Parts: sequence; C-alpha cells; structure tokens
Amino acid sequence: LMIISKNNLKFEIFNLPIKFNNNKKAITQAIELFTAFFDIDKLNVELSFCSLEDIQKINYKFRKINKPTNVLSFPSEELDQIDKNCEGEILICNDLLLEESLAQNKNHIDHFLHLLIHSLLHLKGYGHDNENDAILMEEKEIEFLSQIGISNPYK
Repeated sequence: LMIISKNNLKFEIFNLPIKFNNNKKAITQAIELFTAFFDIDKLNVELSFCSLEDIQKINYKFRKINKPTNVLSFPSEELDQIDKNCEGEILICNDLLLEESLAQNKNHIDHFLHLLIHSLLHLKGYGHDNENDAILMEEKEIEFLSQIGISNPYK
C-alpha cells in the first residue's frame, strides 16, 4: 500500500508492483503537479493494480467488452461535468501495462504515468466519447505530460 496524503489530497495505491518501488517519488510528484496544473480543490482516489483475468471480468461487467484493457476509471457518482474535484477509482492491469511498454518501446514508468494522468482526467470529468472531447482530452494529457518530461504518447 502506498498512500499520498496532504491537505485535500488523498491518493491510495493498492498492490503496487515491486517494479514500481523505485518510482514512488516520481509518482508522488506527478500527482501533486497534476492537482496544481489542473487547479484541483480536492483529490480522493484509489488505484489498484489487478490481473488480466480480473480486469477482463470488470471490463465486461461495466462496459460489456469481453477482453482485458490496460486501465479502467470509475468517477464518483456525482460527476456530471468537468469538475474542480478528482474523485473515484482507477484499475490498472500491470501485465498489459508492461506488455504495451515493451511493444511501444516506452519506459514502463512513463507509460504508467500516462495511463494515470489519462484516468485522473476521466475522474475530473474529461472524456473521449466524441471527437471534440477526445481532442480536448488528448491536448490536456500531452500538455501536462510534457510538464513532467514525458513526450507525446500518441506519436
């Protein structure tokens, strides 16, 4: 269990893979910078790493897609627009994260931070269900990731 907590920021990570133990400082800094960059008043998020089987079951249950995915985001029930709060739950499949990192020739921590920022934007109210929303969300991701030294993940 990794907990980041200060002021109105509470971020809990469950089942953190050993491979990420040397990256706790980078993860903490990225989350703190995210709250400042996006002017977030309150962040209360739980992130869990899970297996291929578990994420596939959850993906099917909530999205009716019967295959594993790299990340799922579950915003708080009250969210109905882009908000100054960021609350909810994130699930990341470590096996897919590592597989994608290798296939795309990306550093695993950079790929993780991209998935994390993408998910946090969902918890804040951003989406990609239509083209305009997708363009806006992608621009926000790219802009923030550049601030923490990660190049455009969509190239």
